Amino acid sequence: MSDQESRDLTQKVQRQFGAYAQNYVNSTVHSSSYSLDRLLDLMAIAPGQRVLDVATGGGHVALGMAKRGADVIASDLTPKMLIAARSFINEQIQFQSHVGHISYAQIDALSLPYEPMTLDRVTCRIAPHHFPSAEQFVREAARVIKPGGLVGVVDQIAPANDRKAADYVNAFERLRDPSHQWEHDQPDWESFFDLAGLRTIHVEVCRNRLEFGWWVQMQNCAPNVVTRLEAMLRQAPHAVTEWLQPELKEPGLPGAIYFSLWQLILIGVKD
Repeated sequence: MSDQESRDLTQKVQRQFGAYAQNYVNSTVHSSSYSLDRLLDLMAIAPGQRVLDVATGGGHVALGMAKRGADVIASDLTPKMLIAARSFINEQIQFQSHVGHISYAQIDALSLPYEPMTLDRVTCRIAPHHFPSAEQFVREAARVIKPGGLVGVVDQIAPANDRKAADYVNAFERLRDPSHQWEHDQPDWESFFDLAGLRTIHVEVCRNRLEFGWWVQMQNCAPNVVTRLEAMLRQAPHAVTEWLQPELKEPGLPGAIYFSLWQLILIGVKD
């Protein structure tokens, strides 16, 4: 990716998420789902640890780690997202004691501004599919953690060993959110960790069942885009239908549409 392409992508991400920052603070999928609690448990957060949450979004992971006593850096590429996260976190902790210190930083996930081996934990949840290079992010995360430190990632994944199905799923995601880059499959993610020198200690795939109307409202999709997205669900090839598991109503009739996205929870340790 050229420097100009990188700048263009940065601006696209900032526009997309700056406009809908509060949606991600309020989203139950982001604030209270299984993958959030599971990630926080698996990261074994202890008081006094110095931890970085990359692409913090609404700040839910950062808040969870601070409640466990860690000194947290909540980072994001989008300033408006950081403002929304700070407001949400301050509201949640204002009457609580024994909460770790939280600072905020505008950071590019592919170029972390920290010295090697200076952090205890790095987390990133439901964001790497927006990065120009998820592999580069993992290398950066591995670089800045101390020996014995953990990197924890949660992200949506595509079908493995089926490029046509993966292309379709990613096109579906990108139509709804133009800042979407690529959601990798599980073997890709495991190879990223291995190549970065991280030993995988936990790998888990969980289903995220979504209501279509909520999903398109999160990005305020135009009516013509909503129509195209629904058509993609209805016309999906067999391999994609097996992956997305759509539950469809008859066209024109009232009722909700549901489908599945799959999330990978991956934890690696730096030996």
